Amino acid sequence: MEEEEEEEEIEFLGMGIMGKAMAMNLLRHGFKLTVWNRTLSRCDELVEHGASVGETPAAVVKKCKYTIGMLSDPAAPLSVVFDKDGVLEQICSGKGYIDMSTVDADTSSKISEAIMSKGGHFLEAPVSGSKKPAEDGQLVILSAGEKVLYEEVLPAFEVMGKKSFFLSAMEQK
Repeated sequence: MEEEEEEEEIEFLGMGIMGKAMAMNLLRHGFKLTVWNRTLSRCDELVEHGASVGETPAAVVKKCKYTIGMLSDPAAPLSVVFDKDGVLEQICSGKGYIDMSTVDADTSSKISEAIMSKGGHFLEAPVSGSKKPAEDGQLVILSAGEKVLYEEVLPAFEVMGKKSFFLSAMEQK
């Protein structure tokens, strides 16, 4: 049934109401997952279902090809990407960061530029939906950024959402 022998491991940052439900759907559908949250105890339920826990965003980016962030407000993704032990410390060529948080255009641009300046790939993919659609894998995902990364993570999007759209490519600088 699966096209590949081995699933790529995905890192999921943010175990709030939405992130935890989205990560649980990935686990239920056989994805290998490493999770991280500032309060590590919020990862416990996912560990019971087979997830690994990362000590810091940087530590897990180092071992995973794809990192998804689903964080609460613009300050959280900026902190997770730019702070000590953040995503930027380990992002590099061949690794992708998918920001599914709902943030303003300036925040998304700052993160995108930083990720791409280190050779990484970036996709902004905010979702439409709340807790129940997240639990049921019925979110609508609106993506923009690098189309190749979108196509690579589409199997994960199909588990988390009922519809996924690629809206536009970001300009390469």
